[in-house]
Amino acid sequence: MTRFSHRVLATATALTVLSTGASAFAAESAETTAAPEAAESAIAVQLDGNDLTFTDAVPQVKDERTFLPFRAVFEAMGAEVSYDAATNQVSATRDGTTVTMTLDSTEATVTTGDVTTTLAMDVAPYAAENRTYVPVRFAAQAFGCAVGWDQDDSTVILVDTQKLLEDAKADNTYTYLDKYLAYNEQFMTGNWEMKADFDASATVLGMGPATLEGTMSGISAGSTQVEAAMTMKMDLKALIDGFNGLVSAGTETEGTVDAEAQAKTDALLKALKEDGISMELRGDLGTGMLYFTLSGDVLADAGIPADSWISMDMGALYGAMGMDYTALIDASKTLDPNALLQTSLSGMTLTDKDADYAAVSALVDGVAKFLADDSFVKDGSNYTTTYTLNQAGADVTIAFTLLMRDDAVVGSDLTMKATSGGDDETGIPAMAMDMKAGMDADNNMTVSMTLDSNNMLDMSLEMTGSYATTDKAPELTPPADATVIPYEQLLTGTAEQA
Repeated sequence: MTRFSHRVLATATALTVLSTGASAFAAESAETTAAPEAAESAIAVQLDGNDLTFTDAVPQVKDERTFLPFRAVFEAMGAEVSYDAATNQVSATRDGTTVTMTLDSTEATVTTGDVTTTLAMDVAPYAAENRTYVPVRFAAQAFGCAVGWDQDDSTVILVDTQKLLEDAKADNTYTYLDKYLAYNEQFMTGNWEMKADFDASATVLGMGPATLEGTMSGISAGSTQVEAAMTMKMDLKALIDGFNGLVSAGTETEGTVDAEAQAKTDALLKALKEDGISMELRGDLGTGMLYFTLSGDVLADAGIPADSWISMDMGALYGAMGMDYTALIDASKTLDPNALLQTSLSGMTLTDKDADYAAVSALVDGVAKFLADDSFVKDGSNYTTTYTLNQAGADVTIAFTLLMRDDAVVGSDLTMKATSGGDDETGIPAMAMDMKAGMDADNNMTVSMTLDSNNMLDMSLEMTGSYATTDKAPELTPPADATVIPYEQLLTGTAEQA
């Protein structure tokens, strides 16, 4: 079973959000000098299913990373390329977006309109043989391309997801989608108070269940600022007992118990079940800085001073995973499913040059049609569109309903059923997911989900809640006298007060 089936499922799942870059640069002249014959390289590059031809500069591997000739690749993407010898900078511009990189610098900028974002790359562009080379992943994702590597054929795979979306949408109209986005705009402005109750259950390898119930409340401002609190009670005894039995089965220690350790475990499990645990979250998703703290003895048991707050730089964390955090947040600010889909596709890792482009193209075309006016069917005063996909072992069905009053959207319902066959090569089990999410005309929210991964992980979740406008503003940082510890210091064991 191909790995792509799981990527198809992950990409389709993203649609559920609908419910709620020295003097050597002088050689990079403004003109392209083509050699009479193509240069040879051990590495091939495929863009949108077609092999690129390199005339006088070929892909290179440096420090176990693949670098591509800046000019050749960006011009193939339809960008206008320029350089500034005084600053050792190269730039590429396409559709109002300009990407600028500097030789031997890991800092790059992406400018769209009046907004310039500075991004950190893990490797720097360099000059060789009078040509500039840039890291393949950043070069591709800067303009919204998905990027991958076909190990068997030594081929870099590039898929221009922005172009795919534009082509797929060219012959369609999207007035219903526009109405939905107008409805969502209210949640992106002003201050909102949220309250919710939830309960969940999960089994792992047939062990459990572990159960969870709790409440959430919070205040948001605009689309990114948030202050939230959560209380949870957890019953983990059946899951812990299952794991302990699995570890001890068949060993010389089977049937023996460390009484002191068991007493501590029992006390902890009892406290989690009866008293529960509380968490507070504050921060601004726009800047990427989040802070959270946990109640009770949880922090102390982890060797952290009580009442401490943990800080997380989401931009750095996502960047370390090769993902563009800024692009993800920008897309979520409008809940534009087109932008969310492109961001999701851009983060995909492709591995098969012979099949992946066709598969991604079909997926994009299907989603474009799913959101087009012609796909919505009237049912009373409401309109529903349905998306189905059967590809590479993944079966997905999504139904999206717009609740309409006086030709305006006042709520929505989304249902999704998805299955994916197992992958014997990687050991990934078969999966089945069923999800429902909705918001009614009074801003009451419901979410339910079940996941069955062939006994590896089975879980269910139910949530109900409500949103209301408020004059309250969220607190974005911990109290002034609080101890703040960066998350990465916890991982390295070097936690100090910030």
